[in-house]
Amino acid sequence: MRADPVDDDFDAFVRARWSTTARLAYALTLDHQKAEDLAQEAFTKLWFHWRKVSGGNPEAYLRKIVTTTFLSGRRRRWTGERPTETPPDTAVGAGTAQVDERLALREAMARLSPRQRAAVYLRYAEDLSERSVADLLGCSVGAVKQHTRRGLDALRTDLHFGTPDELADLAGRGIA
Repeated sequence: MRADPVDDDFDAFVRARWSTTARLAYALTLDHQKAEDLAQEAFTKLWFHWRKVSGGNPEAYLRKIVTTTFLSGRRRRWTGERPTETPPDTAVGAGTAQVDERLALREAMARLSPRQRAAVYLRYAEDLSERSVADLLGCSVGAVKQHTRRGLDALRTDLHFGTPDELADLAGRGIA
């Protein structure tokens, strides 16, 4: 039995874009399991439209699916399972500066609103234009500027970033 070339194209696309999509989903959800679920849901939704979008820009379409699915999921307010116990604090040895930066950034990003988090990540970690972010978030360029400014102000307060380039630098080092 011959494989469908459309299926092969989609499979190759998923293999090529899985890690990038999962990284975007993690930046939005700040939870590995939720990020994996979000990425899987996005690829499932993409599959139903694959024939239509495969000739165009499927990466942008996938990014839009991830972003809108995340934002619409946040409106549902289902809290899911909550852990009942917290692990004990343990001493951390030297040489963990990058881990400490990553945890601090994760905590600071968690304090941002979902739209601020999405705007900051898409602008500086994904290096998208304000227009592209506005299209993904379904809002105006002015709203993107406002979400980004407020998000960066909050991050500067929490993490003492001097410029957005420092956030982009953390993203380039795999911390964001």
